[in-house]
Amino acid sequence: MWGEVKKFLKLAFSSYPKRKFGFLIGIIFGVAIINFGFFQTLFAFFCGIIGLYIGSRFDDSDDLIDTTLKAIEDAVPDRWKYWKYFN
Repeated sequence: MWGEVKKFLKLAFSSYPKRKFGFLIGIIFGVAIINFGFFQTLFAFFCGIIGLYIGSRFDDSDDLIDTTLKAIEDAVPDRWKYWKYFN
């Protein structure tokens, strides 16, 4: 029985190497949910996604600060643009 399971897992992981990554991520996510709870794990996951996005913006050598300030300037209503930065 265990020999067949071992053979199946070896075949599955050697044929599909990305399954190893998915399997490990699933195990880590499951252990995190058991240890910390669902919402805390979900919060950490979303923080990681945001960090990945910000890091990829820096890797693309995009000027993140200027882009962020431009987005804030576009989002601020005209009546609030009397501040020094927006003039």
